[in-house]
Amino acid sequence: MAKKNNGSADKKTVLVIFIEGDTEVDFYNKMVASIKEKAGRSACTVKIKNVKGVGNYQNRACRIFENGIKKNYPGYQYVIVLCYDTDVFLYSRKPPVDWDAVTKALKEKGADQVTLVRANKSIEDWFLFDMEGLRSFLRISPKTKLPVYKGQKGLEQLFLKANKTYIKGVRCKGLVDALDMDKIFPHICGEIRSICITMGVDCGKENERCK
Repeated sequence: MAKKNNGSADKKTVLVIFIEGDTEVDFYNKMVASIKEKAGRSACTVKIKNVKGVGNYQNRACRIFENGIKKNYPGYQYVIVLCYDTDVFLYSRKPPVDWDAVTKALKEKGADQVTLVRANKSIEDWFLFDMEGLRSFLRISPKTKLPVYKGQKGLEQLFLKANKTYIKGVRCKGLVDALDMDKIFPHICGEIRSICITMGVDCGKENERCK
């Protein structure tokens, strides 16, 4: 069912989605378009911003928000979503980003709401939920099974079967276009729920709007 934003009824909302790299830009653009279609209305303005690497998150996110978003959308409610892969944080004694610090900095600069979208463990894991689309894109046998590895390594394995190379962070023309979001959504609803709700779609416990 649809769910209204939590902000003031007389305020328009701009949803700012920060992502890490070029591949994510393509994927989130497709995701947003699909969610808009499911919502059946324009619940908010959506801006997808690439910080070009997880290590640049705090400085670039704050700079883009303060010098770009706030100036272009004065008086709006600002909902910010920070998207990242969790794999680089799992075993790191000193994580490359302090998400609490990023959240605090953005709120100090005027963000009304800041949430995290964690791709568990990487966005490549999300791609692997649509094996049919990947097989079609790579032109490999429809009988090709899921790779032994998950995430980036798994996608690299599939690409090798097609004598191709997958490089994380580098745009791969046609890859995201080949994916069926309706096959991916039911698996990632928990992670992207804050985006869906802000855009006017609440999947609910049964993920009924994601199918």
